[in-house]
Amino acid sequence: MKKMLAMFILAMLTMQVAIAGDVVTKDVNKLPASARETIKKHFPQTKISYIKIDKDLFKSTTYEATLTNGVEIDFDSKGEWMEVDCKKEAVPAAFIPASVSQYVKENFPGQRIVKFERGRKGYDAELANGLDVKFDVYGGFLKLDD
Repeated sequence: MKKMLAMFILAMLTMQVAIAGDVVTKDVNKLPASARETIKKHFPQTKISYIKIDKDLFKSTTYEATLTNGVEIDFDSKGEWMEVDCKKEAVPAAFIPASVSQYVKENFPGQRIVKFERGRKGYDAELANGLDVKFDVYGGFLKLDD
């Protein structure tokens, strides 16, 4: 019985590796419509350099769009943004809740948010100085990481 279970698990893992994988394309139409709209709205002058599509057997598809200026935006399968990484430039204000922007402005004057991530548990803002500030889903401060 243990051999059968081990063989089943091995077969499933092999199938996952065979099916799962990244696809890299320049075809903008491979992105969900809402992802294309987000890029057009917040980065109107910048073109998409390439798109990495990650299909996982047990998870949904995710998209990583890299723009010609180096900005990377991650989207879920529905085209909702999950992370915006502007490297050294400021993340557009429209991505950041007002309470998060206000907290950063008051507590870290002169710093800009260069990477912003949202998840089920809240937000994660990386500042230009390298500090990582975590917030809850309502934009309330949780903790500071360096």
